[in-house]
Amino acid sequence: MVAARKSAPGKKKFGLTGKSLTYAIGVHVIIGVLLFVSFNFTSDNVQKPAAKPQVQPIQASVLTEAEVRKQLDVFEERENKKKLEQEQAEKKVQDLLKKQKLEEEKLVRIKKEQELQKLKVAEEAKKAEALARKQEEEKSKAELARQKQAEEKKKAELARKKKAEEEKRKAELARKKKEDEKKKAELARKKKLEEEQRKKELALKQQMEAERQQRELNSALAQYIPIIKQKVSRNWNKPADLQNGITAKVAVRLTANGEVVSAQLTRSSGNSVFDRSVVNAVYKASPLPIPQERGVNERFRELDLKFNPEDLI
Repeated sequence: MVAARKSAPGKKKFGLTGKSLTYAIGVHVIIGVLLFVSFNFTSDNVQKPAAKPQVQPIQASVLTEAEVRKQLDVFEERENKKKLEQEQAEKKVQDLLKKQKLEEEKLVRIKKEQELQKLKVAEEAKKAEALARKQEEEKSKAELARQKQAEEKKKAELARKKKAEEEKRKAELARKKKEDEKKKAELARKKKLEEEQRKKELALKQQMEAERQQRELNSALAQYIPIIKQKVSRNWNKPADLQNGITAKVAVRLTANGEVVSAQLTRSSGNSVFDRSVVNAVYKASPLPIPQERGVNERFRELDLKFNPEDLI
């Protein structure tokens, strides 16, 4: 708590000084004197009976109008002067009263300022006490924060070590996995090379076998197609008015023994009579002579044969 300040010497309660008190008493005395003078002045002019006019002997002379107007102006001037003096006295009284009121308001204001000062001192004391409590709380919070930070630091260190061990373990597993994958990749590469080599060798064998079969087929076709056409020619009935230079193509399906299963025109010669005669001749020539060797016989199951009048004569 803040200690209350001692009153300055020469001051009394409510902040009144000796000088202010003397001034206030003097103002009251002046007001009283002015009131008294004003009262007597008014009483002299109002309450005193008018003096009886002394009887003047009648003069034989008569006042002129200008003299009468002059006396009236003097009387009016005197009355105005009295009225002005009274108004000035009243104004002084009003000024003194107003000054007194201002002094009283000043005293009240000083008293209020002193009360506000006391309240301000009390408020500052409360703020100082609150600040002290706040500082103590902040100190406690800072200590708790320090302890928490230390615990978090310890946890972070443990987590770091754990993470480092885990990363080391994972790295070792990754290394082993990589080695295993490398070995597997090498085995797969070797296996792939071997498979490719085997496929190349197989493809080469198949190509050689296909070439051999094609040679055999070509040889058989070269040998048997003329024989087949000769037998078809022997069973062909030449239509009348047939022109040379036309060709009909027939797809023939055969059994293993050369029996004709079907004969279908795949390209017309442009002469329908010739086309029908060729198809009929194929059916009549069944069975057709085909090789019986295994591997070649199967290639003669479907044949595309071309016929023209020149070949069939």
